[in-house]
Amino acid sequence: MTMRREPLTYENTMLVVAELLGWDTVAGLCGVSLRSARYWSEPECQKQIRMIDAERLDRAYVEAGGSYRPFHRLMTMRLDIAEMAINATAMDLTTATAVAAKEAGEAISALILATQSGAPATIRTAKREAEEAITALQASVAAMDARDSART
Repeated sequence: MTMRREPLTYENTMLVVAELLGWDTVAGLCGVSLRSARYWSEPECQKQIRMIDAERLDRAYVEAGGSYRPFHRLMTMRLDIAEMAINATAMDLTTATAVAAKEAGEAISALILATQSGAPATIRTAKREAEEAITALQASVAAMDARDSART
């Protein structure tokens, strides 16, 4: 049976890293047993990855062909979302979702135009639109988190 791992969690990120590097490599890079490394991907386990090991794995992930640093990206996203959630209210979710849909559509359109033209101004616009879409999507997750914590 496949273990359920929630998105935007260290356990899920650990699994992504291990899929590229392999569990033996993960354990070796971090100086832990194979079982200890695997525990880092298990949500019900109390063992957590240390920051220095997350840094080591991020470097190894990129060196192995990964296109980003998984733990760094996760931590940045979680901190950004948490900060946004402080200012979000449960009623903001519908608006945040509508804004995210608008911004994502504009970003995709701008990215298509940039790939077709290759002009510096068009590329700059595409990057700006992508950045706005990412921010809007994070705000939607923050609004969802705020709604969920208001219910509890």
